[in-house]
Amino acid sequence: MTFTVIVGADAERDWHEAVTFYDESEPGVSHRFNIVVREMLHTLSREPERFRLYTRLTHKAKMPPPWPHSVYFTIDEEYREVKVVAIWHGARNPAELRRRLK
Repeated sequence: MTFTVIVGADAERDWHEAVTFYDESEPGVSHRFNIVVREMLHTLSREPERFRLYTRLTHKAKMPPPWPHSVYFTIDEEYREVKVVAIWHGARNPAELRRRLK
């Protein structure tokens, strides 16, 4: 059975910021990034439990190289939902990530 994936507002903002950055750095990179993010969301819809816990309630799914991002999400088994709370670049301030995951 699959899960419904909900991308929260903060995660949408993270995603948009990454796409904007990649658009400005090199043509075509943002398109490839979007493909990988969508593939990751599809994987989360099928098997979110395969990713390890980062906090007591939040899981972390590392994106494949060369992308330095991870997707942080929670799982609601009762409603069969995965809520993405962050699409986080590894070089960003971890204190901000911890604040968001509280």
